Amino acid sequence: DFGVKRIEVGMPVVSEDIRRAIKRLVAMDLQADIVTFARAKKEDIDYSVECGVKSIVVEHAVNPYTCQYAYDVDTEKLIKRIVDHIKYAKDCGLNTTFMGWDVTRASLDYVKKVYTAVVEQAQPEAIVYTDSFGVASPMAVYKAISELKKLGVPVEFHVHNEFGMAMGSVLAAVYAGVDGIHSSVNGLGERTGNVATEEVAAALEILLNIKSGVDISKIDSITKMVERITGITIPPNKPVSGKRLFWLESGVVVHAKEKMENSGIPSAMTPYLPELTGREDIEIVLGGSSGKASVQYYLDKLNVTVTDEQLDVLVEKIKEKGRIKRDVLSKEDFDAILREVL
Repeated sequence: DFGVKRIEVGMPVVSEDIRRAIKRLVAMDLQADIVTFARAKKEDIDYSVECGVKSIVVEHAVNPYTCQYAYDVDTEKLIKRIVDHIKYAKDCGLNTTFMGWDVTRASLDYVKKVYTAVVEQAQPEAIVYTDSFGVASPMAVYKAISELKKLGVPVEFHVHNEFGMAMGSVLAAVYAGVDGIHSSVNGLGERTGNVATEEVAAALEILLNIKSGVDISKIDSITKMVERITGITIPPNKPVSGKRLFWLESGVVVHAKEKMENSGIPSAMTPYLPELTGREDIEIVLGGSSGKASVQYYLDKLNVTVTDEQLDVLVEKIKEKGRIKRDVLSKEDFDAILREVL
């Protein structure tokens, strides 16, 4: 329904549970390509074949320190291992993407040497530049993707969010000509998680006017579905899907919104119209930053008329309540203050 083209559904080698789930997903004949994830090991690739998928991501660390101390391979052995297993996966009839991990903590020269050899010797369908620990600045990502694009094979980008740079790095990768972005709904994933699918899709479609194939009007329903399934709450201030995104509390902003709408300019005080991502309309909330325009909005909804003096008292009492509560006011809070003043 969402329009995501490819869904990576885990490593079949991990457990029978995952293999069973993958087989059921393949049998559903979804529009999205079901992709498995595998280490550069024949056992992992064989399990993917057993699951019936058409596509696979083969991964291996591409960092000289990780390779030396965790895998006991030098650069020559590393390249041979990667090439042999990509060829094996391709011989099994799988569309094969190569994903190096821990790549951004290696020098760009080293990365280019390994990826160049892999592309020339094994011809994977695509390669992935991976910021496994979210440590690369967007400028570094732009440089690396630009260089890897010269290899003449599709380049994808996989990023985590340890320093909050994931979306900046995604946009840098897009400007560098990247062909695919790895993401997860609600930013799920190890540690801080992967870059959020809904944020990538919204930025591509709304900010850059890039047609991703994703139906961003489904963002609200799908992010909430994943929230229910996982039990991991969407932070209220999260970009794109947080419930506070279209709340307006500031009196200055609400006043400006009202004036502009009276001039025929709709919703100019939000980043985009809520309905684009399937959200309900902008919500004016009351709190410590509210002004007369916000309070008058609520009075109009209740069809209640007050004097100028009463309006001033209402505004002050609402601000005071918001400061004490350290949150926005509920309907009950507002009704109680209104009764008191009237």
